[in-house]
Amino acid sequence: MIREGKFGFAEGVSLLLISNLATIYLVEPSVAVELGKNMAWLMALFTMVVMLLEYWIIISLMKRHQDTTIIEASEQLLGPYLGILCNLLFALYFIVEEAILIRRYGEALLTAALPTTPISVIMVTLTLAAIISCYYGLETIARVSRISITFIFGGIFILFMAVISYVDVTNLYPLWSVNPLKIIAEGQYKLIILSEGLLAAVIFHSFGNWHNFRSVGLLAISVSGIIRTTLIILLILALGVELASEKVLPFFNLSRLVSFGRFFQRAESVFLLTWAMVGFLKLSITLYASTVILARTFRLQDYRPLLWAVSLLCFSISIIPPDVETIGTLNLNYFTVWGLIPTIVLPFLLLVVSLVRKRERKQKHTSEAGNQ
Repeated sequence: MIREGKFGFAEGVSLLLISNLATIYLVEPSVAVELGKNMAWLMALFTMVVMLLEYWIIISLMKRHQDTTIIEASEQLLGPYLGILCNLLFALYFIVEEAILIRRYGEALLTAALPTTPISVIMVTLTLAAIISCYYGLETIARVSRISITFIFGGIFILFMAVISYVDVTNLYPLWSVNPLKIIAEGQYKLIILSEGLLAAVIFHSFGNWHNFRSVGLLAISVSGIIRTTLIILLILALGVELASEKVLPFFNLSRLVSFGRFFQRAESVFLLTWAMVGFLKLSITLYASTVILARTFRLQDYRPLLWAVSLLCFSISIIPPDVETIGTLNLNYFTVWGLIPTIVLPFLLLVVSLVRKRERKQKHTSEAGNQ
């Protein structure tokens, strides 16, 4: 039995919130603006609602299996063979996500702060940091997240306040320049993927009980959705649709506007610290999830022996794409599409199977009582 440790409500919210906020530091806000133009804020709000519905599927599933994680629940519902296959798909999702994140954060740091550093050095550093964090365990990662969330929120709040002076309200007009239904139909599949629901189901026991599990996830997704929507609105207001839709680190570009007189310039270096915190914690959480799923699937007593093998696999996958444009295309056009299978389709399938079996047991019990 893998001992993951338990943490409180604040640690759980911080863990899932940081994991969900990781993409705002990359190109996803620009993708939203590119798809929705000056209506991108509506897309962000709708995405938050869809993510809450996705998490509600996970909540409903785990309510019926409160004594297990989603790993054991899948084997109970689908049998040993299909259950193991389902769990391997969960693990594969987190492995590929980790590989993509290593490369994307490596390229982002290369662009923003370390232009002369070899990309391989940055990626090795990120991978080693994730390994060390995972070795100390989930409880340690959660408590570090609890401490870091104050600085992360502080950095985001200061940035939002500092760019208000650059806001041009006319950048939002015309308000209905794009058909909202078209935005939802064409853009949602690239933005609605929610790995935090699956992550929470993997570490279900660490939340203490189902009620904490439900409240933590719903609060984290709601807060991250509000922050993401606010960021997109400020991007449009401060930079305009054309500049905001450029896929070159929109959060970093927004922070470059910040200056306090002539004596305090290049404030983006300060915001890079919060960016680095989020990146390291997101990589650690994702690597932990992939190794724990494999360890539980193969009935291992400890996940740590798998850390080096899984991290090496993730690093090997991350260096395959030749450039940053290729990794962006793979992420937006393939990973976000096929990733819907382990994050939405399979949990929904497990929920349906659980409901059907419960109904069958109820009918069987009723028929036996009638025969007596």
